Amino acid sequence: MDLYTALLVVPFAFVALVFAYVRALQYKNRFADSVPFAGVSPYPLFANDWELLRSSAQEKFEFLNRDFFSKQPRLFKAWLGPLMVFGTCHPDVIQAILTHPECVDKPFFYQFARLDHGLLAAGAHIWRRQRKQLNPTFNIRILTSFLPIFEACCQQLVDDLKPLVNGERFDALYFTTRCALDMILKSSLDTESFSDEESASLVEHIKRFLFISTNRVLNIFHYLEPVYRLSKNYALESESFKIYLGATRKIMKIKQQEMKGKPLKEDEIEYNKPRIYMDQLLKLSDSLSEKEIMHNVCTMIAAGNDTSGQLLAYACVFLGMYPHVQEKVYSEIVERIPPTQNEPITAEQLKSLSYTEMFLYECLRLCPIGPTIARKNMTTIELEGVKIPAGHFLIISFFNLHRRKDIWGPDVDQFDPERFTPERSEGRHPYAFLPFSGGPRNCIGSRYAMMSMKMMMIYLLREYRFRTDLNISDLKFNFGMMLCMPFEHWVQIEKR
Repeated sequence: MDLYTALLVVPFAFVALVFAYVRALQYKNRFADSVPFAGVSPYPLFANDWELLRSSAQEKFEFLNRDFFSKQPRLFKAWLGPLMVFGTCHPDVIQAILTHPECVDKPFFYQFARLDHGLLAAGAHIWRRQRKQLNPTFNIRILTSFLPIFEACCQQLVDDLKPLVNGERFDALYFTTRCALDMILKSSLDTESFSDEESASLVEHIKRFLFISTNRVLNIFHYLEPVYRLSKNYALESESFKIYLGATRKIMKIKQQEMKGKPLKEDEIEYNKPRIYMDQLLKLSDSLSEKEIMHNVCTMIAAGNDTSGQLLAYACVFLGMYPHVQEKVYSEIVERIPPTQNEPITAEQLKSLSYTEMFLYECLRLCPIGPTIARKNMTTIELEGVKIPAGHFLIISFFNLHRRKDIWGPDVDQFDPERFTPERSEGRHPYAFLPFSGGPRNCIGSRYAMMSMKMMMIYLLREYRFRTDLNISDLKFNFGMMLCMPFEHWVQIEKR
């Protein structure tokens, strides 16, 4: 074959191979012919992926929500490279997925976060064992014992904000994430080994690590590890993960040394006394590998920091946007927990803050910290009359679930804590509001998050009044594992 002929034949052969591959993929997935497509193109390998590759993180978020979830009422399908995935934001379908015993596995791209032996990203067989072992570390007895720690951390937050009273605007997220990290370190991980500078650095590196590893999901070329290692993102992610992992090793080393010098008390041995998260992990070192312990400590640091810290930053912004709501929350707090109270705040007092809870729920409705999750079915399941073979990815958008007009009304984009009054909540679908996911693989730390966030609200509002120049229409978001804005959570404070 001469060069001229080769130049003609090779491109045609390549196109023919691609066409044959596409047709084979379509034939393989013909079982889903009745499910509508979402996105730019109904063909694998093409427009959807190029649209995502050329977009910024903010554009990716808007593209996925505009062209995928928001336009489909129940179940849809789309191509992610050569993979057919199914998506939904309908409560019926979400409930069917999250409660199905064969839908507790996670897709392979959760491994991009390098924590695939921890509760968040582990496969079903690892997760089932770990969840059973770690559930007791978040019982009400343990959480109640954390309240004095929460109070001390919140008082430090109040003190840190004092120089900013009546000053220029500042980023609330910087302070709330540091406070949340301080809480998780001193409570569930039982350590005080980090300086303010170390904590601030750790928060930033966790944020960067999660952002890069999550955005890798939408770049099909970076699915190939050798290709990804050549990218700039790999170097940045590795740098942040090294610091993240170093902090985790530091915590583990300190706790292991403490446990060697502190034998179990008789009542702990005899009655299997509940232990905090870190102690329980180390106690289970015979049944958990070192990697499992490491990944679970890493997961707790990231989840505890981002869940409470991110939400409280959004809460500060919403308080500034809606002064009348802020005053209602403040009035309830000072009525139920007077500033003159000398005794420690109790779990019963936190539970009595019903309007404060409604306010936090509305923050979580509009800004769910985990906006999107994915599951993988381990056996054939049936959704909406379609039998889906094992191994397919099921994408769930809590962000769009919480904005369905058929559930929340025509003013779905407006901030209104009254949506969560008992009267308006009556008859609402049990899977219409999922701030901490749902089913057996929901968030293990949901009660911890609510208790810590209520405590932060108490201390902040008893001391300060919040203002902001932002409007709700200004809120924009980046694609990521956590719901982050592309700009700061700008607020100002004044003394009450």
